Amino acid sequence: MARKTRKAPKAVRIGDRDLLWDYARLARLYGIELLGVSVALVIVSIILEATSEDGWSWWWLGTLVAMTGITGLIFFPLLRVWLRKGGLPSIRLPDAQPAEGPRMLAAAPSDWKRFATLSGVLLFISAFATMLFLIAVLGRGGTAEGVVIAVLLAWGFVTLEDGRRIQRTQADEKRTYWAAGRRPWGAGNRLVFTVSS
Repeated sequence: MARKTRKAPKAVRIGDRDLLWDYARLARLYGIELLGVSVALVIVSIILEATSEDGWSWWWLGTLVAMTGITGLIFFPLLRVWLRKGGLPSIRLPDAQPAEGPRMLAAAPSDWKRFATLSGVLLFISAFATMLFLIAVLGRGGTAEGVVIAVLLAWGFVTLEDGRRIQRTQADEKRTYWAAGRRPWGAGNRLVFTVSS
C-alpha cells in the first residue's frame, strides 16, 4: 500500500484585523477556566442546597464529595484517551500552516482579558444549566452536582496537560503556534505557526 505524502503547507496570509493568539496559552486558559467553573459550581451547589427546604446536611456534602471523586476517577482516564483522538488542541498542530503578512500582531493583554471573561462566563452558564437539568432529572442529593463537577475537573486537567504537550512540541520544533483571527473561537480552524529564533 502506498504511503501518503504530506503536501508542503501553504502560507496563510494574516489580515490587518487579525490577531495572533498563543495556542498553548489558549489551551491553558481553557483548562484553568474548566477548573475554575467546577470550583464555582461547588460553591453554587452548596448555596442552592443550603437555601432549599431541606437545608444543607453532612450527608449531602458526603454524597457530593463521593460522587465527584468516583466520577473523576472514571472520567479522567476516559477523557485522556477519548479527547486525544480528536478533542484536544494538540491534535490540530500538524494542520498548522506558516503565517505571513506585513502586520502580524499578537493579542494584547486586554484582548486576552476580554476573551477570558467572555468564555468563562459562557462556560459557567452552560455548566450551571447542565447541572440544573441533571438535578431536575435525578433529583437533589449531591449526585447530579458531583457528576457535573467531576467531569469539568477531569476535562480541565486533561486540557492543562495538553497545553504542556503543545509547549513541549513548540520547544522541540522551534516553532510557535498561533490561532489567527479577531477572536480565537474555533482556534484550530485557522492555526498558523512562526519559526522561533
